[in-house]
Amino acid sequence: MHLPYDNISAIAIKLTTNNRKMKIINWNVGRPSKNKGEKILEEINKRDADIIILTETNSSIKPKGKYNEVSTARLDKITDGVPYKEGEIRASIWTKYPVVVRYATYNDKTSVCADIKTESGILTVYATIIGIFGGNKPPFKEDLEGQLKDFDGLFSGKQVCIIGDYNISFTGRAYPSHLARQTLNEVFQKFKLINLTASKKDWVDHIAISSEYMVNKKVALEIWNEDKKLSDHIGVCATIIEYYNKEMTK
Repeated sequence: MHLPYDNISAIAIKLTTNNRKMKIINWNVGRPSKNKGEKILEEINKRDADIIILTETNSSIKPKGKYNEVSTARLDKITDGVPYKEGEIRASIWTKYPVVVRYATYNDKTSVCADIKTESGILTVYATIIGIFGGNKPPFKEDLEGQLKDFDGLFSGKQVCIIGDYNISFTGRAYPSHLARQTLNEVFQKFKLINLTASKKDWVDHIAISSEYMVNKKVALEIWNEDKKLSDHIGVCATIIEYYNKEMTK
């Protein structure tokens, strides 16, 4: 399903055909079985994204093509009281762009951060799942507090993108709370980020990116797995289109 381009006319869409584009996928794939993993890969591969963030994934889910991978630490058979199968990973970054540097995070099993070199400059990508049991149970609060410290230490003066399963909704029911929603909205304001998926009712998987990075760019969102047969989360691909035609700015 394709969601409409925000503030772009039909003529503008036509004119963007040859303009530079960047695709970002965000999907919590839900610790899939081998059979589901193959179908999940089909959905990922057909979109040929430049940056792919997967949460609750595993090492067998490898996008087709020349990608660089930066992932959270491998999990023990029992981690945080949860039994894991070999190769399971909580968050991973796959990108066609060069990875310049990787940064340490407050919990290397839950979030991963790296600078990648895009056509529009260095983008600091922070991939995460905030609270492995959802927003109403530990360690959600601990994760959020730890990651807020990461943001303060890593984001100053940079173009950044926070992607993953926030376990926080920004439209619809305030899950898990108004306070959690307000806390991240304040982060977006502090670091001048735009949450590209904020308007989607009851969504907890989000893509927030620096407003500076989005200058002279528009966004289209595509979603899939709405029936939640492959995972209990909907997948989203944000296509960021660079434009120069004055007609598109209206």
